[in-house]
Amino acid sequence: MPKLFEITFPGECKTLPEGFWSAVDVWIKKPHVVNKRLCGTTETESTDVGEEALLFLLDDPELLHEALSFITNEVPPAQGHEGESPWSSTVRTVIPKVNSYGTNLHKEVVLKDFGRQLVSFLPFEEDSEGRVSLKRGNVYQFQLLHQDGEGWALELHALAPDEWFSDGVVYPKLPWLSADLLPKLVRWATECKTSEFKSTLSLLPVEKYSVMYQQLKEKYKAMVKIWPEVTDPEKFVYEDVAIATYLLVLWAEERAEKGLTSRQSFVDLGCGNGLLVHILAGEGHPGRGIDVRRRKIWDMYGPQTLLEVLLLLPVLRPPLLLLRLLRKVPATPVQEVSVQRIHRLHHGGEPSQWLQHRGGLPEDTVHQAGVSGGEIEKLPAVGRRPGGEPKGSLHSEPPGCPPE
Repeated sequence: MPKLFEITFPGECKTLPEGFWSAVDVWIKKPHVVNKRLCGTTETESTDVGEEALLFLLDDPELLHEALSFITNEVPPAQGHEGESPWSSTVRTVIPKVNSYGTNLHKEVVLKDFGRQLVSFLPFEEDSEGRVSLKRGNVYQFQLLHQDGEGWALELHALAPDEWFSDGVVYPKLPWLSADLLPKLVRWATECKTSEFKSTLSLLPVEKYSVMYQQLKEKYKAMVKIWPEVTDPEKFVYEDVAIATYLLVLWAEERAEKGLTSRQSFVDLGCGNGLLVHILAGEGHPGRGIDVRRRKIWDMYGPQTLLEVLLLLPVLRPPLLLLRLLRKVPATPVQEVSVQRIHRLHHGGEPSQWLQHRGGLPEDTVHQAGVSGGEIEKLPAVGRRPGGEPKGSLHSEPPGCPPE
């Protein structure tokens, strides 16, 4: 079995072997963390399987024997495992950001061997009629080894490295696996952090997000060439396209779930350049954007994009936050407003700091706006009424925030 690369863990690493499997799960479920050309994956339920589960892919006896020898380290499963189901198996579908593959789906059979601390990836393509073909040259695996007196090491193996195919997207180059992915796996395994928060993309179908993102990116890419602001056009245009995609898919799922026909309305507080408002309005959602300063680009959107210069008087505690806000923009009109939904709490110009609030809040609810990231945690819950508890609010991080 060709060993391509090996990397050792720091001495006295206390997170292994559990941390190895946590790191493997990041690569299986969130490959876009390290491969930025991917949108994400979908995954089937994990089941315990034996070699019969691979027959749909390895219908040639010689190929089956070769693959099984690689997967088992040339040790028959019966000698290393109890029972007839030596592996925990899932099938993941890899979704690229840009689909240049037509109707073919790119999938991988993932086989976890907990006894040997070994995980194998068998990539294959599936066409629209369900026919499958194994990418033999791209079969690879990671194995965690404990070396007596030398600590832990992580190895990368490949079935046929001389036949490795790379397109730089779904099939990365072998040097990338060893130089980029393997060190990441070691770091993730060492940190072995767990989060109490769900991944943002887990709230919606990744396939629908990918398709809509490509459609909106194509529709609004011209904004990059005519961007009148001094800010980086590619960053802000594609960033807001990603956020708009997320909201549009999420809202479509909500309408389908609740049987709604009318599109959700919104208010964007601290809308900045207003592009997010422009995209959402262009896709049929009524709403408006509010900011304390007008931008040059606002004149380019047309009357259907409602943007206004306004300073909201939010309910803030402590009052010092409100005084600080008024000092910064003393000449801006002030108004106290009530809205049903605030779908974005934006500040600092960075999407990683905004919060999404949605739900059936009462009409007379006043919401917070214009605060910094460190101050958000100090504020009372959004939608809190005097003497009551918050109703129907949901907080989630935006797409694009690093899951690691």
